[in-house]
Amino acid sequence: MSPRSTAAGATRALRGSAATAGAAAPAAGPRPVPAAHAESRRTTSVAPRKARVAVLGASGYSGQEFVRLALGHPGIEIALLASREHAGRPAAALLPGLDPRAFAAEVVAPDALEARLEAGAFDTLVACLPHGAWREIAAARPGLTNALARVVDLSSDFRADEADYVYGLPEAFRGALSGASRIANPGCYPTAATLALLPAAEAGWIAGPVMIQALSGVSGAGRAPALRTSFVELDGGASIYRAGAEHPHVAEMERNLARLSGASLPVGFTPQLAPMARGILLTANAPLARPLTPEAARAAYVERYAREPFVRVLEPGEWPETRAVRASNRCDVAVTTLHGGRTLLATAALDNLVKGAAGQAIQNLNLMLGRDETEGLSVHGSPW
Repeated sequence: MSPRSTAAGATRALRGSAATAGAAAPAAGPRPVPAAHAESRRTTSVAPRKARVAVLGASGYSGQEFVRLALGHPGIEIALLASREHAGRPAAALLPGLDPRAFAAEVVAPDALEARLEAGAFDTLVACLPHGAWREIAAARPGLTNALARVVDLSSDFRADEADYVYGLPEAFRGALSGASRIANPGCYPTAATLALLPAAEAGWIAGPVMIQALSGVSGAGRAPALRTSFVELDGGASIYRAGAEHPHVAEMERNLARLSGASLPVGFTPQLAPMARGILLTANAPLARPLTPEAARAAYVERYAREPFVRVLEPGEWPETRAVRASNRCDVAVTTLHGGRTLLATAALDNLVKGAAGQAIQNLNLMLGRDETEGLSVHGSPW
C-alpha cells in the first residue's frame, strides 16, 4: 500500500488557534489529509501479532539500539543477528552492553539469512545497514525479500515512496502504517524537522523557503571510524558540514513538507556535528503567509499533538534540550513567532538513535503488528 493512497480529502482544521490569541491565522486552502491525522495510536481490531526478528547490520549503533529496546518488548523475539564482520562470534561480543545470561542469539553471515528464513527461524527483517546496502541485497536476493512477512529498513534506500515501502513517520502518516509489510524508517534529521514543522505545514501557514539548522551527536555518522568524528578532532568544538541543499536529507524533508502542505517548500539545511554521542537539536525558521501571534502558534501545536504520545509541546519560554530526551522515544517541540508574527520559529530535540532510528522502528513495527504503538518504548529521558 502506498502512503499516497491514504492521503485524500481535506486536512483537519486547527480550530480556534488564531481566535484564542486575538489574531487571524493564515488562510489555508484544501490540504491532503496526512494519514491518520484525526486518529492517534491507532490499533487494528485484529489480535496483536508477534514478530521473530533478524537484525541485519546488528553491529552498528542503530542495530545495537534496536536489539536493546526489543529485548524488553513482549511482542518481539530477536531470533538472529546478521553481521558479515562478526558472524560466528557470541552475541555478547557483538553487543557489549547486553547481559549474555539473558541474551544469546546466534550471529550469522548475511548470506545465511535466506536458508534460515526458509527453515522458519524468523519472519521479520530489520535492516540497519549503510545507505544503499539493503537495496543491493534486496535486488540480488528476491527469494529472501519476497518471503519476508515484514521489513523495516532504517536506511534511506526506499524512503521516496517506492517498491511498496511505506514511509514510517507515525505522527504524520499513521494510517498508511497499520498492517503494512514494508516500512522505510525516516532519517533522524527529517524526523526532527518534520515534527517541528508538521502543524504549520498542515495548516498552510508557511509562505516560502524553510531554513533549518541542527546540531547532531556523532553517532549519527555511524560506527565506522573516520577522522572527522574521532575524539581529538571533535572534542571541544563543533563543525558545519554539507550545508545548503547538499545533505541527502534535504530531499526527504522537502518531500514530507510537500505531502503535509500540498505545496513545494524548498529547504536550506545547515547540519552541525557537536561533541556529544547522541541527540539532535533542531531549529527551523520560515516566513508565514499571514501574521500569527506566538500564543496562536503554540495553541495550534498543542491541539495537533494532544494525542501523540511521543511528542511533547513545551511550555512558553521553554526550549528543547538533547539531554532531556536522551534514550527516550520522545521528541520535545517548542514554537513561537517573530517579527510581528511574520516569521515562524520552531524547534525540536530527539535522540537520533531512538526516535531518530531504532525506537521509531519499534514504533512502526508495533503498528505493523497491530499492537499498541507505545509498547516497549519509553517517553522518559535519561539526562545524566
